[in-house]
Amino acid sequence: MDFERVKNYIKEAGLPAYRIGQIREAVFRAAISNWDDATVLPADLRAKLKKHIPLLSFEVVRLQASKKDLVFKALLKLSDGQRIETVLMRPGKTWSVCVSSQAGCPLGCAFCATGKMGFKRNLTAEEIADQVLYWQQFLVKEHLGERVSNVVFMGMGEPLLNYLEVVKSVQILSNPDFLGIGMRHISISTAGVADKILNLAADLPQVNLALSLHTADDEERDRLMPINKKFNLEDLKKKLEEYINRTGREVFLEYTVIDGVNNLPGHVRRLGKWVNSFKDHYLLHVNLIACNPAVGKAVATGEDAVKKFAKALQGTNINVSVRKSLGGDIAAACGQLASKTKK
Repeated sequence: MDFERVKNYIKEAGLPAYRIGQIREAVFRAAISNWDDATVLPADLRAKLKKHIPLLSFEVVRLQASKKDLVFKALLKLSDGQRIETVLMRPGKTWSVCVSSQAGCPLGCAFCATGKMGFKRNLTAEEIADQVLYWQQFLVKEHLGERVSNVVFMGMGEPLLNYLEVVKSVQILSNPDFLGIGMRHISISTAGVADKILNLAADLPQVNLALSLHTADDEERDRLMPINKKFNLEDLKKKLEEYINRTGREVFLEYTVIDGVNNLPGHVRRLGKWVNSFKDHYLLHVNLIACNPAVGKAVATGEDAVKKFAKALQGTNINVSVRKSLGGDIAAACGQLASKTKK
């Protein structure tokens, strides 16, 4: 929701200013799904808001629930007919939302379904933040108790190619007057748009940065992630080292394990060498996740293969964790988000 519209509407209607605070509480604290639920407001005002101020900037086309995990996926229709997907998950004790920042994606990574869609357009800050607001409404409506605690920009699109709107959306999400999600509970993942990394250090130094790495071999990364031809591993290293120097923050390296492709002994050596070449290498943390069958004839990587790779990497003196893949039965796992969109 663009809350400036609410403020302007109340002002232009000549209504008392305290109504703004009541509306803010209803929308962002009570997380109402319908203006009729804002019972603190008079009925005539509720009717006018319902007519003139939509609670969300999109329509929900389809909602899916995983039968295996605490994961939900929503297909959303934007005002111009484009469609995106967003995911709510509970990997531990708290709820996390995976947001999309673009409709489609221009980068064409080999293992990602979104990239096969091509690029449609950037999302607005409102459309990004509204994904989290929608899931907060869902938690309240379904009586699931807790609020959204974490947000990850790991859905459809490359966040750093929609930089200004992503920054604005983070400011909305973290604003205590709105959803109030702490910046250290927000993570932005990039496929390697190196020239925007230092902008993040200046504009959002408390937000977590994740780099989708997937291999520490330039030739192989060129094939898996074409953006590497523009920003190679040396470019990324220079920017990440400066980012760490400026922020003192840990950086997460996301690594999708594709069995027989990027988890061989040579990959262990190259990844260990690349990570350990950083001055502050202890501030790099590798997150491994099994490849999900997202495109073409891709086959899911088994849990044992990921654990074996993790053990080998630990022998190179780098920090490694294995992330559990969630929501695969509804195509909500990493690399699987895609939608049929308006041309």
